[in-house]
Amino acid sequence: MNLTRLAVLTALLLSTTARVFAADELLTGDTIQLTDRLLGVRSRDVTIDLGQGAASPDDPTLHGGSLRVLSIEGDVFDRTYPLPAEGWRSLRRRGTIYGWVFNGPAPLSRVQVKKGKGLRVFGNGPGLGHTLGADPAPVRVVLTLGEQQYCMSFGGTVEFTPGSRYLAHAAAAPDICPLPYGNDTYWLCRPGMANNQCLVNSLDATVIAPDLSTTLEPESGAEDHPYDCFYIYPTVDLSGPVGNHTDVTDPAYVALTLDPLLSQAARFNGLCRIFAPHYRQITFGTFGNPNVAQYLAIAYRDVLDAWRLYLKYQNAGHNVVVMGHSQGTFMTTELLQQEFDGSPALRARLIVALLIGGGVTVPPGHVVGGTFQNIPICQTDTETGCVIAYRSYAEGFPPANGSNDIGGPTMDVACTNPAALGQGSAAGAFVGTYFPTHENQPLFRIVPDPGFGTPFVKFANFYSGRCVKDSTNHSYLQVSVSPGPGDQRTNPVPFSNPILSPALLGTHILDYNWTMANLLALVQTKAAAMP
Repeated sequence: MNLTRLAVLTALLLSTTARVFAADELLTGDTIQLTDRLLGVRSRDVTIDLGQGAASPDDPTLHGGSLRVLSIEGDVFDRTYPLPAEGWRSLRRRGTIYGWVFNGPAPLSRVQVKKGKGLRVFGNGPGLGHTLGADPAPVRVVLTLGEQQYCMSFGGTVEFTPGSRYLAHAAAAPDICPLPYGNDTYWLCRPGMANNQCLVNSLDATVIAPDLSTTLEPESGAEDHPYDCFYIYPTVDLSGPVGNHTDVTDPAYVALTLDPLLSQAARFNGLCRIFAPHYRQITFGTFGNPNVAQYLAIAYRDVLDAWRLYLKYQNAGHNVVVMGHSQGTFMTTELLQQEFDGSPALRARLIVALLIGGGVTVPPGHVVGGTFQNIPICQTDTETGCVIAYRSYAEGFPPANGSNDIGGPTMDVACTNPAALGQGSAAGAFVGTYFPTHENQPLFRIVPDPGFGTPFVKFANFYSGRCVKDSTNHSYLQVSVSPGPGDQRTNPVPFSNPILSPALLGTHILDYNWTMANLLALVQTKAAAMP
C-alpha cells in the first residue's frame, strides 16, 4: 500500500477497538511421540511458570483444564482431551506450590507441570484421536490450565513411520498459540452454532422504487443447503498498534466484524451454508510496517487452520464458494494459490471465488497467468471454478495517486463486472444494491439512515458498472448513477466523502453492496452449473 495513502487513511480511521493480550506461554518442545495407542509430550523449558498461581483463574484444581493435539498436515486431526478439576492436585515443597499434577483414566492418564522445570504428558489406549496415515508435522500441543495456555509446536527433528509412529525432538517455541476452531466463539457463522450471526441478525430491506414508493423485502435464511460458502472478513481493527489483533472474542471487535459480515456474506444464507471464522488479522496501521509479512503470515495461518479443519470435519464433500474482501481477500487469494491452484480435486469443487477489493492480477487480455495459473477470471454466468474480482471507484472519481496501480506495467488488475461477465467494458445494471442503515464503525456511516426501520435499503436498477482503465492502464469497476426516465430517486452516497477518496481506496467499503443482487444470482447460477 502506498505510504502516503496509508498515512492519510491512518489519520482518518480511528476506532475504539479494545486489544487484550492473553498470557500464553510459548514453550520449546523436547519430545513428542505418537503411535496408534500412545501420546507422550515433554518440554524442559525453564521459563515455564504457573500463571497467576493457586486460587486464581489459572488454578486447575478449581477450574480444570484440557490438552489439545492438532495437526493440519497429513491426515489432519484436532482432538481436545478434558482434564477435569477433580483429577488435579498441587505439588508442594515447604508449603509452597511449585507445580500441578493430573491423574486420570485413559486416554490421558497423567499431566505434570513444574515451575522452572517444564511439563510432561502421557496418554495411552484406543481413545486417542490422532492418526498417522501421512506425516503430520508440525504437531501443535496446547495445554490449558484454567485461563493459562502452554503452547508447543513439534516439527524440528522428525522421525516418521507411516501408520505407526511420529517422533519429534528439539522443537523451537512457536510464535503464537493456535485458535480453538472447535469452539463456536471463534466463528461468526457456521451451521449448528447457537448464535450464528448469519441467521440471528435481520437482513430485511426497504426497497425504494423509482417513484419513491417503498416496499418491505423480508429476508430469511437457513443452515441446510447443498453447498457451502467460506468467508473471510476485511480489516476492522483500524486503530490498534502494529501487529495482529489477538483478542478476536472481544465484544467491541466482534461488533465491528458484523458490519462487513452482514453487508457482504450473510445475505448468501438463502443459498449456502456459511462458514465465517475469526482470525487474528493485522491492524490497519501494520500495512506500512517493514515486518508486515510476518504479521500477515500469522493471520493466514489462522485462516488455513480454519479452512483445513472445516474441510476435514464439516465440509462433507460439498462444493464451495470462497469469499473475501480487502484483507480477507488477501487471505483467500493466498488460500486459493496454496490449496486450489495446484489441486485439480479442489478446483473441481470450487463453484466460484469472490475475491473482491483485493489485488488479483492477470496479464492484459488474459484470464490466467498472474495471481493464478489454473484458476481463470470468470467469463460467463455459468462458468465454474473461476474468480470474480474487482476494485470499485465512482464515475468522476477515478483512481488517483497510484491507488489502483497493482502488479506493475506487465499485469492488469482483474476486473470481472458481475453485471456483465466477459463483456469487456460493456456497462451492466446493478439489479439490487443494498446499503446498511447502521454501521458499528462510525467512520463508515456514509449513507444516511432514511428512517424506514429496516437494517438495509435497496436500490434496484439505479446504479451500473463497467470495467475501465485508469491513468496507469490498470482496470477497475467504474460505478455510475444510472436512473431511468422518470426516476425520482437521488444518490445517497456522498462520493466526495474522504473515506471514499479515489486517492485512497475509492468506494472500497461498498464493493459488495453495489453488486449484491448480481452476485447472489451468479452464485446460484454457477452452483446449478456444477458438474
